[in-house]
Amino acid sequence: HLLSNGSAMNHETLAICKRLNIQLSMSLPGLSTFREHTGHGDPDTILRWFQEAKAVGGFTTVVGVTVTRKNLFELYETISAALLAGADQLLMNRFLPGGRGIGNAGDLSLSRTQITQMLETAEGALRDANRTGSVGTELPKCIVDTTRYRQLHIGTRCSAGLNFFAIDPSGYIRACNHSPVRLVHLREIEQLKTNPYWRRFTQKDYLPPSCAACPTAHDCDGGCREAAHICGGALDSPDPCLAATGIAS
Repeated sequence: HLLSNGSAMNHETLAICKRLNIQLSMSLPGLSTFREHTGHGDPDTILRWFQEAKAVGGFTTVVGVTVTRKNLFELYETISAALLAGADQLLMNRFLPGGRGIGNAGDLSLSRTQITQMLETAEGALRDANRTGSVGTELPKCIVDTTRYRQLHIGTRCSAGLNFFAIDPSGYIRACNHSPVRLVHLREIEQLKTNPYWRRFTQKDYLPPSCAACPTAHDCDGGCREAAHICGGALDSPDPCLAATGIAS
């Protein structure tokens, strides 16, 4: 899997994806709001690369849409434009505070009501296009009924450390692509198994105390653990959408 914002995409990369059967995901954070979210570029460039990838063929392309308060109103159109341009699937995330986004969390983070609107909108767009998609970061079971959705897969368990990890551009392994914590360099991957932070994920030693008595705790990790860490200071902090002082409605 290759996750890209598309700004450095070229035909050589597309050829590599085809030769190695790499699933290519390119970000499209809105249409009219694209530049407001990215600071540069335009959506037509990303849509053109989806068209080019479709023409090359031989590998799967995914449109990555991070949903914020500012682009929620055009989510249906954003998803539809990418699918019409040639994207095969949708990978959607709610905005999660991190990096420069921390300072803009109040303007970008979704409320619980808006998270539901996000899911309903994406389900409708995928149903109309007869495509499938998934939510890239887990949601707490107490705020979403996953059985309502047929085209959109919504996870409630964290797969980081168990089914995947991320490698950042500098070659360091992170528990997931949302994590700000660099663990070990890829050349030292054997040290990963004894890394204390990594073991928190492999042993699922991060459930928030407030979730411990929940009857669905066996099938839910209380939301995104890295978003909780960034906002609450610890892996077992409440997810931002559940925090009493956060943005929950």
